[in-house]
Amino acid sequence: MMAVASSVLVGALISVAPAVAAPAAVAAPMVTAAPTGLAGAWTNVFDDEFNGTALDTRKWMPNWYGDGGVMNDVATYASNVSVSSGHLNLTLSGQNSGALVSSDVAGGHKVSVGEYVEASVNFPGNGGSINNWPAWWISGPDWPSAGEHDIAEGLGSLTANYHSPSGAHNQGSVGGAWSNGFHTYGVYRAADHADVYWDGQRVKSYRTDDNGQPENMIFNVGGSGTYGAASQMQVDWVRAWVPGPGANPGLPPVAAPPSQPPWWDGLWSGVIAWFQSQVRVLFGG
Repeated sequence: MMAVASSVLVGALISVAPAVAAPAAVAAPMVTAAPTGLAGAWTNVFDDEFNGTALDTRKWMPNWYGDGGVMNDVATYASNVSVSSGHLNLTLSGQNSGALVSSDVAGGHKVSVGEYVEASVNFPGNGGSINNWPAWWISGPDWPSAGEHDIAEGLGSLTANYHSPSGAHNQGSVGGAWSNGFHTYGVYRAADHADVYWDGQRVKSYRTDDNGQPENMIFNVGGSGTYGAASQMQVDWVRAWVPGPGANPGLPPVAAPPSQPPWWDGLWSGVIAWFQSQVRVLFGG
């Protein structure tokens, strides 16, 4: 009887217990049909709109390979990384306490040759100048062989740069007010060159000589001098694309530097010219 009573009681409790609702499906964020400023059909292969309340660690690492890992002259800490109000926030909280996120995690997106990647970023500053050392960049695992594209790097002014086995190839700054407001910054990786776009306009184009490995997406704020709210770099969204049918990935690449003839070519032509002049003197030619 006790067993029967217990089963009846349990059955009654189960029948009156409130059902646990399944988590509501989160609506997929709206993604534009093409990268900013690039015409044609494109296919979106990565997107993070930062609409949650915490960093999605399936997509991002919250520091430079562990808390305290150093990048751009500061240690990076997960405590300086937050997501709120639809933005990723990276804060330089002290002289040696910065922030970084990287897609170098298992399953994280890597930018391959033939892809275009872009992000909407608010760099800290007063409009014309950039505070500290913030950057939005992509870099391969085997540096510098795999290359590094600094899509937008604050070095007093906002610049674009490239690093490869042949060295640093600084592309310089672009005039304008690029801080204290959101702007879109992207790069298209072609097989032999890269095109950098700011707010949909191609501002830099350069030849590349890296090994073509897929590259991790990285945002960070480092350096020193301005801390707290005035140092904060914000990211509204990040998107990666591959060209679809009829898409034009960009303008033609920049012209290759003209090849220089070997030094002996000039020497030999000089010898021939001298010999011809002596023949004319001797024979009255």
